[in-house]
Order: sequence, then C-alpha cells, then structure tokens
Amino acid sequence: MSAATGTARSYFGRLSDRYRDAYAVASGTVRFANWVKKGSLALGGLIALVTLYESLTIRHYDYLNETKFYWHWTTLLIGLFMAVVVVASGYISGTFLAAQGQFMSALLDIAVNTSPHLQNQEKAAIMTL
Repeated sequence: MSAATGTARSYFGRLSDRYRDAYAVASGTVRFANWVKKGSLALGGLIALVTLYESLTIRHYDYLNETKFYWHWTTLLIGLFMAVVVVASGYISGTFLAAQGQFMSALLDIAVNTSPHLQNQEKAAIMTL
C-alpha cells in the first residue's frame, strides 16, 4: 500500500508542478500587460511634455525690453495627437494582454476543477498556489 501511496504522491507532485507553472505563466502575462499599460501612459505623458516644451518659442525684443511667447500650433497639435495615439494603442494592447492572461487562468481553474485525477484537497491545494 505504501508503494501505491508513493506513486500517487509522485503523480500529484508532477501534476501540481505543471499547474503551478501554468498559473505562473498566466499571472506573468497579466503583470506584463499591466506594465504595458503603465508604460504607455508614461510614454504618452513624456511625449506630451516634450511637445509642449518644443512648441513654445521665446522671442526677446531688446529694444522693448520684453519677452513674448509664441506657440507653434502645428507642432503642438501633431505632438499631442501622437501622445494620444501612443497612450490609446498601448492601453488597448495592455488590456487585451491582461484579458488573455485572465482567460488562461480561468481555463486552468476549469482544468483543475474537472480533473478526475485529483481529490478535493488536492484541487484546493493547487488553486491556492
């Protein structure tokens, strides 16, 4: 009887390792997706700040002792448009990646719950990994 118990534990160990690795891939996909979303927000903000800085021209008039600011509107509009495109595309891509990771995790939950090779205690142990 101890040989059968040892074989069952060995089988459960390999099966739980497989599920643990799969859950790690799913959670890694979600973490990467969140990084993509935050990175796109940061990059879009950086593009917007650089655009604001570059589109502002300062002209000094020495004979009037005054400084005037002029905006290059085309540069400003093109740069802000590019910032919005970067943020939107990055955020949408990150959302799709996060959905893929969540979908993978849901499929793993289904696989664990419907596995005929696992007892309820083993299913609970795998689901809490």
